[in-house]
Amino acid sequence: MAVELRLHSDTSPAAVADELEALGVPAERLGRWRLSREGYRATAWVSRDANGAAITAALTSGRPATAAVKIVDVWWRDESAATALLDTIIARSRALGDAAVKWEIPVGAVLPEFAAEKGFVAMRRPWAAVGTEDVGGFVRWLSSPHHDEPGYYAQTTLFTCGAVAALIAAEGSAGGGFRGDDTDRDTEIGFWRRASNYPACEPVGLAVALHDHLGAPVEVALDTDGPALLEGFTGFDRSFRAELQQDSLRQAGERGIPVRRDRVDVAELARRVGAGERALLLIDEAPMHGETGPHWIVAHALVGDAVIVEDPWINVDAGETWVDVHEMPVLPEDLDQLVRWSAEGYRGIVFTRVG
Repeated sequence: MAVELRLHSDTSPAAVADELEALGVPAERLGRWRLSREGYRATAWVSRDANGAAITAALTSGRPATAAVKIVDVWWRDESAATALLDTIIARSRALGDAAVKWEIPVGAVLPEFAAEKGFVAMRRPWAAVGTEDVGGFVRWLSSPHHDEPGYYAQTTLFTCGAVAALIAAEGSAGGGFRGDDTDRDTEIGFWRRASNYPACEPVGLAVALHDHLGAPVEVALDTDGPALLEGFTGFDRSFRAELQQDSLRQAGERGIPVRRDRVDVAELARRVGAGERALLLIDEAPMHGETGPHWIVAHALVGDAVIVEDPWINVDAGETWVDVHEMPVLPEDLDQLVRWSAEGYRGIVFTRVG
């Protein structure tokens, strides 16, 4: 059977959805194709027979500044053509330098046998994922896949990313992390209250709270001498937060927490994470989402050149689910742009080792 592969430059996801609808594909399924994923690398892939009729189609997406593509849906009339299309998606991802190809399917659906044969394996179910728990996730690592997979929890507020990143990193410690039950949100809010600079968590205060929770050593790297994350605050709003940060610095000294003022380069970060440390990273969201904002993620493994992170934030409106942000690989050049904040571009990292 002759086939022709068409990529996104030829066919939009919405146009493919219209074509599939005419072939009897249910509207609920096609909602995934019609959802606006602007800025998230939405791509429609179509293979056609000699008469121009679609025989298989796939929808993929991927967060910018990350090294993974997610298969959102695959439809086919001919399984061999679907297998060939999957091979093409994997090859294209590898050529782009990605570390992983993921596959998202509705809970209760079964991963196609040909995908399992290509090396896709189930990802660990999340503890909580702000309404996206109705999908399952599979991943095909493209190099050096062997590493421990942590649990995932999505922040339930706009301001608890630091607390959630710390608690994900705390899994396996004496203090523990999330449990996957109805106590988790209390745990999230309680940790944030201990670490907060109102509303953000700055690196030193977050490190103090993590140290006390873990009962294990932590280290702070923050290459600015003044208070952090206070850009835009003036008067009393700034002064009381700055005073809290000074008190956090005092507490760090009392606990013997090192606070480095030199700049950690990405090579050191990758080396330490690859050797088993976990690192809370203060990032600017702009490379990933196109909008500037401070945010915390946690790095926990190295696969090839990519640092693997957990991001507590899911952009549900753009079609993201926990499958995107759990076990999310980031290449060094992107990490270098992400892990900096403010016009000054300072870098805030909290290192720890659990177990």
